[in-house]
Amino acid sequence: MNKPKQIRKWTCHKLECFAEYIEAYTRALDNNQCCYLELYAGGGNCICKGTDCVIEDSALRALGTGTRFAKYILITRDSQEAKSLKQLTAPYETADIEIITGNCFNEKVLQQAFDLIPRSASSFALIDPPGYRKLRWSTIRKLETHSSDWKGHKIDLLIIFPLEMALLRNLTRPECQASITRLYGNRKWEEIKQKRLEGKIGPDEMRRQLVKLFKAGLRGLGYKYVEDFKPASPSRQPFYHLIMASDSKRGAKMISDAWDKERYLPCELLYPKKDKTK
Repeated sequence: MNKPKQIRKWTCHKLECFAEYIEAYTRALDNNQCCYLELYAGGGNCICKGTDCVIEDSALRALGTGTRFAKYILITRDSQEAKSLKQLTAPYETADIEIITGNCFNEKVLQQAFDLIPRSASSFALIDPPGYRKLRWSTIRKLETHSSDWKGHKIDLLIIFPLEMALLRNLTRPECQASITRLYGNRKWEEIKQKRLEGKIGPDEMRRQLVKLFKAGLRGLGYKYVEDFKPASPSRQPFYHLIMASDSKRGAKMISDAWDKERYLPCELLYPKKDKTK
């Protein structure tokens, strides 16, 4: 098995928040016929940088909820991560785990995932890309187009939007223009960049407008509820923004409850240890 990747404290914090959120999400499901889709699944485990603390990645957090999803579809970027994830998911008491290897913006890879989701089933997708270049609007559009349940509800999306140290850092670089356009699916972001270059808006307003533009695209797809959240974080400025898109209003409070608070991390002394004997 590959050595787990190293992560910083803000990523560890994100995973702890996600665990609380996905637990609440599964408890609120009307039935257990909901499929879980993760577009950028890792190898299953991570190590908090500067420590020997091994923590579970998002896929294992989703598998560890008290109420289970009907099916888990995990897309990893390479065969080594797929192999590691397969070994770590083997002990879970479900046969409904499918691991797909490849880039999620590849149409054939996405189609493999779609083929595993019953047309009448509801579904949830975690979209946590390793940088803005790996997220394309065409992928979001395909997810919305494909997945509607028997009530006509579109797939629920939880997007870890890579704002700080990714999108913002590269906004004015000529070599990054095409990838940012692919992220938004249009060139409207250039208006925000220009206003910032001309000094008409400050950095905080630029952040707000970049998130607002992405949310507008989701509303344009027909989602009834599109919300964004700035998470509490060990870092001064969170490295990401949360964006939720759903046809149900219940998800917003769950996200707020899970992310809008400080918490101890697994590598810290006061972290609440779980009793695994129960």
